[in-house]
Amino acid sequence: MSVDYKVRAIYEEEIHDVTKSADKWKTVLRLAGNLYRYEFDNIIMIYAQKPRATLCADYDTWKLVDRFVKRGSKGIAIFPSRALNPRMRYVFDISDTGGKNKNLTWTLEGDFLKDYLDMLVSEGQIKQYDGTDRNTMMTSLKHFTKTEIRGIIEEEFEDRMSELMQLSGSVIKEFFTKRKGLPEDMSISEQLVFQSVMYVVGTRCGFDLSMQEQDFSQIVNVTDEDTIYRLGSLVCDVSCSVLKSFNRNLKTIENERRLSYGRDGCFFSE
Repeated sequence: MSVDYKVRAIYEEEIHDVTKSADKWKTVLRLAGNLYRYEFDNIIMIYAQKPRATLCADYDTWKLVDRFVKRGSKGIAIFPSRALNPRMRYVFDISDTGGKNKNLTWTLEGDFLKDYLDMLVSEGQIKQYDGTDRNTMMTSLKHFTKTEIRGIIEEEFEDRMSELMQLSGSVIKEFFTKRKGLPEDMSISEQLVFQSVMYVVGTRCGFDLSMQEQDFSQIVNVTDEDTIYRLGSLVCDVSCSVLKSFNRNLKTIENERRLSYGRDGCFFSE
């Protein structure tokens, strides 16, 4: 069986599965947060073959960061991806590798959260925040991120949002109701995209999400393959834009620390 045939068969079987329950949709969204460089169709592929994946790369990339793919590990078949060399059609999760342990992705743990907020303050993107306890700082960053997500959707993805709204027609409008805590001036379709993106970003960053922000109970009513694909692709692309910004800023912070304290760091290139 060729890799193209295998990938297409897996995708066509799984694309309808991801909206069959709220838990399945949230699993896909969490996976999209961990693997935000990947397009939605490849998130589906990884979900189908390795739903608990946390960090995926091809064989050669793992070697570049001093890790090796364990003997007997089964590769995850994917579509050609802009995140990889187009010739690379299999990736491996970090759980299938061994070797040197080092920081391979960004985090908001420790002092990174405060340093991140201080950078935003210094750049005039947020006002000076009150309180330095972790919950207060996370809340400040969450509010800023909500604004960023709305701005990115409106400025960079307006046409695709309009196409999704036209395609979804009454499906989303009929079954999704306005949720407390979500922007009231958004349409139902826009709220679904916003809520999904916020879940992707929030689970990746460690935000405290309310029960309503995590309520995707009506996603089961989105069943048309084209609608699922457009919804998922839009959510993944908006999330990627937001999380790449986190990556860039935290790389800057890490580089400044390394220059000051001689620390070593190694993020995957985004």
